[in-house]
Amino acid sequence: MRTGLRALTMIALGALLAAGPGVALAADGASLPPGGTFLDDDGLPEEGYIEAAVAADLTRGCNPPSNDRFCPDRTLTRAEMATMLVRALDLPPSPVDAFTDDGDSVHEASINALAAAGVTRGCDPPHNTMFCPDDPVDRGQVAAFLVRALGLTEGGDIDHFTDDDESVFEHDINLIAGAGVTSGCGTAAYCPRDPLPRRQMAVFLARALGLTPMVPPERPPPPFPDVGDGKRIIYSNSEQRIWLVDEHEQLVDTYLVSGRRGVPAPGTYHIYSKSLKAWAGHNGITMEHMARFAHGTRLSYGFHSIPRYANGTPMQTEAELGEYRSSGCVRQADDKAEALYAWAPIGTTVIVLP
Repeated sequence: MRTGLRALTMIALGALLAAGPGVALAADGASLPPGGTFLDDDGLPEEGYIEAAVAADLTRGCNPPSNDRFCPDRTLTRAEMATMLVRALDLPPSPVDAFTDDGDSVHEASINALAAAGVTRGCDPPHNTMFCPDDPVDRGQVAAFLVRALGLTEGGDIDHFTDDDESVFEHDINLIAGAGVTSGCGTAAYCPRDPLPRRQMAVFLARALGLTPMVPPERPPPPFPDVGDGKRIIYSNSEQRIWLVDEHEQLVDTYLVSGRRGVPAPGTYHIYSKSLKAWAGHNGITMEHMARFAHGTRLSYGFHSIPRYANGTPMQTEAELGEYRSSGCVRQADDKAEALYAWAPIGTTVIVLP
């Protein structure tokens, strides 16, 4: 049986503070299977913390019942945060229905337990009859939740960051920084208004509990399908993965991509055109290292980097590769797109599998 968080936290935070704020503890993931628990967090800086949170039963994934994905870049909702905190605090259930707007939420029991413990007061002061379970949590708000959950009171007068002076959560932010729960989002910054992705919440909780990051062994690449011959690119649409195979039947590389379900049709194609930069034709969207291999109704289909809007913002994160995200082309991480562009000359065979 897990110990209540308030007792455990005093021990954990004491050890953490003795080591110094922000000090990473030694990694130990030898007991984990290659690649770890989830398919979508391989190689992320937060992966060890995510695994530690899973081992402590603070989270169980984002796609039940299989729960083989963590959705690290998805913004945490207030309801999800409630469940994570209740598991961490080991709070008992409460018979009191604290709020009127969470009756349809699978997290209602956790929300009520959190309210009974005084960790949350609702989202509509002064009435506080609502919890807003589906609202996203930002980094400032989570500081307040953690301060109440951990019972932090010391160190709030030290100003750790330069970008939270106008935030109502500045005192809470300073408290969790002083306790070593956060080191900010950059040089002297906390980014209090930024939405909190699930990967960051795993780090906050793991640090608060003094959990040791557990970095799993690297996941071995899956073997390439036994199709075609010679130097070729194999693209599995259902797996959202490509393999680069050389003329000696040696695997050069394999990685996740983002295309469109069922596009292009299965078959054998060849790279027929390449350009270092390409334009989507609308909204100033551009992509780099385009290698075209198929013709659509109006546009060509090719391999390229993750597209960027006119302001330079990428249309998706690299952690989201492996999901259907494109309108037809096949998106790759920037470094992978550059490598494929250099490796595959015009005429290279492309085999598209269902």
